[in-house]
Amino acid sequence: MQSWEQRPLEYANLLNPAFCSIMLHNAIKGYQNEKKQGMPYPLLFLVLPLVLHNSTRNALPKKIVTKLHIWLQRHPEARVGFGDRTSNLVLYTKEALGFGMQIGIINICDDGKFTWVNGKLKPISAVSWSSDTEPAICYKKAEFIGRWLAQAGEVSTIDD
Repeated sequence: MQSWEQRPLEYANLLNPAFCSIMLHNAIKGYQNEKKQGMPYPLLFLVLPLVLHNSTRNALPKKIVTKLHIWLQRHPEARVGFGDRTSNLVLYTKEALGFGMQIGIINICDDGKFTWVNGKLKPISAVSWSSDTEPAICYKKAEFIGRWLAQAGEVSTIDD
């Protein structure tokens, strides 16, 4: 990962740790609200590749009842480049996770799972993202992805 000063402006804007930690926070919130437990560490690395890639984000199902494996069968294009995107975003995910923990919007539990911290993050309207902007859409999709992953089965079957 390049130092902050050496990052191209587009990367610095899209992949800044504050924005990405908000995406992780919201995914953890969705997961925790659905599953009633913290989000496992490996699943955190699926959030940014699914949320930040426009084509994948737009192809996501509308409801969490659509099973992940069925969606992947119906949208094989979502798998194209997904491994590379995921690998390329590992360091950004770690950076965002560390940032979120440092500012107190993400917590790690004794069991190694991650929880969101309520009340630390202002509501989305306070961030001044209108509902039709890309950051607001990513924000909503991050929560959906958390809820969806909570219904997807065991971590070991999702990672395969």
